[in-house]
Amino acid sequence: MNITESQSSRAASHLVHLPRIHIVGDIVKKPGTSLGPRRIHDYELLYFPDGTRSVYRVEGEAYVLQEPSFIVTRPGEYHAYEYDPQQPARHLFIHFGFPEDAGTETALPLLAPGGPSVIPLDEELPVGMMKQIMHIAHAHTDRMQSRGSSLLWSLLTEISGHLFDEPLTTPANRIPPQIVKALDYIDKHLGEAISVEMLARRIGWSHEHFSRSFVQYMGRTPRDAIIQRRIERACQLLLYEEHSIKEVAFAVGFSDENYFSRVFKAVKGLTASQYRKKYYNPMYRDLVPVKESESLYPVNRILYNIGAGEG
Repeated sequence: MNITESQSSRAASHLVHLPRIHIVGDIVKKPGTSLGPRRIHDYELLYFPDGTRSVYRVEGEAYVLQEPSFIVTRPGEYHAYEYDPQQPARHLFIHFGFPEDAGTETALPLLAPGGPSVIPLDEELPVGMMKQIMHIAHAHTDRMQSRGSSLLWSLLTEISGHLFDEPLTTPANRIPPQIVKALDYIDKHLGEAISVEMLARRIGWSHEHFSRSFVQYMGRTPRDAIIQRRIERACQLLLYEEHSIKEVAFAVGFSDENYFSRVFKAVKGLTASQYRKKYYNPMYRDLVPVKESESLYPVNRILYNIGAGEG
């Protein structure tokens, strides 16, 4: 007797409310790129397999991902990713949801509001489970909502057990709130003049202590961070708005269009006009090419998207 995907999925869901997987992917981001700030309507589980200086910011907190870590983002949480300024940053991710009456937060405290966001973890079992879900998404798409969902529930349970049954001995590498405050100010005032001295005064630190601490946690100087964030905002305006190059330059704090053009080319390796023309596809505009590896699935792509494959 053959059991269909929907029958198998319903039978399993009758026992526990399995997550419904929406999107699965394994992506490598270019150095210095970013994602967000944003809010999403579902849950997202990510795994960063390499320790880098990528930063995850969520609801006023910020974490440097200096060691392999899982990240849990809950529906509605305001969050952003700032990828390592010096090297490509790879991450595996799964978007998923539950029925409204699932009672998931009781069954799995890991997903409850206010729960942990960053879980440093590099054990073979949970990492292997994450990669197996990637493989199922690539090779057995029709089994995603049975095999994949069951495996995802087991993975979430394993992470939760590691976190609550075997508490971490060392906390995630949290960025000092003063630096978070400085970063927030930069993001909110990119169209204005911003100096390192002014940022240091705003957070109550000396110029020297602020600059030294900023480099320690962010991997670049405050001045470089201001320029990088101006250019990243300019990239978004170039791709999503109809502004002229001059208007984009002024919008991100450059009073001289020629100077903006020189800085943009120095940071991005091509002119603003060339960037706008080249990266017309917003979904893949900041991915870095990678060689095929020994993985069971192709790296650096969306492997499963329920919106594209199912009704």
